[in-house]
Amino acid sequence: MLQRVRGTVNIQAELDDLIQAIEISKSMEVHPFRMIIQARYRPQLVMAIAIPFIEQVTGINVIAFYAPLLFRTMGFGESASLISAIVTGLVGTGTTFISMLIVDKVGRRSLFMFGGVPTFISQMIIGGLLAVQLGDQGGLSKGYVYLLLFLICVYVAGFGWSWGPLGWFVPSENFQLEIRSAGQSITILWL
Repeated sequence: MLQRVRGTVNIQAELDDLIQAIEISKSMEVHPFRMIIQARYRPQLVMAIAIPFIEQVTGINVIAFYAPLLFRTMGFGESASLISAIVTGLVGTGTTFISMLIVDKVGRRSLFMFGGVPTFISQMIIGGLLAVQLGDQGGLSKGYVYLLLFLICVYVAGFGWSWGPLGWFVPSENFQLEIRSAGQSITILWL
């Protein structure tokens, strides 16, 4: 199976590492959750909590779940709600897929920055436009609605490049084998 996944017959060193890792994990006397709170694993524990927390604070849930409602509320009708959901879904999925293809070539930090900056800027503009234009009257012109749709797509694309996939990917790489199960459990708890 490893030969098929790797596409090469030269897998013996990796197979030996996997077998050795399984044997070590079977012989461990200390539970991974007890190990991860030790001082030497503190940076990994902090990242297991910080990365998913930051991912949630970016506001993707508000954009993803409330974009259709937002457009309907702005008087754009049911069709705009469907269009915004389809467009943001396609943009997010496409950028996430591309991000996973190039993550090893470009690097995690570059993707965090390349996607995080437009995500932050577009979110600030969206919030500012809604605060200034909606105010107490509760309506927007069609020009502003199209601008908001564009900014939401920029936001979703930036999130798809960076925090979306890397929020799952980076924490899993940070954990040594002996604490990986505990670290992934903590990361998923926050997501």
